[in-house]
Amino acid sequence: MALNLVQAKMWTISMRIKHKYTKPYRPQTNGKIERFWKTLKEDMLEDACYEDILEYLIYYNEHRPHQGLYNKLPIEFIPKS
Repeated sequence: MALNLVQAKMWTISMRIKHKYTKPYRPQTNGKIERFWKTLKEDMLEDACYEDILEYLIYYNEHRPHQGLYNKLPIEFIPKS
């Protein structure tokens, strides 16, 4: 089920996700999301074993090492509560 804009905003708030906007005409910050889209496209096309975007995001954040994080997993940087 796709979320509409209001539902997506409520979901991000409930998950304590801060929505960050890039500065206009600033390719350095926009490049981060563009790189994510490129990675998403490559992973989804090459591996194509994910049923939906949520399954892919779990893989991306909990199982896939990231070069920009010194080959660590993003989940390792989330403080444990």
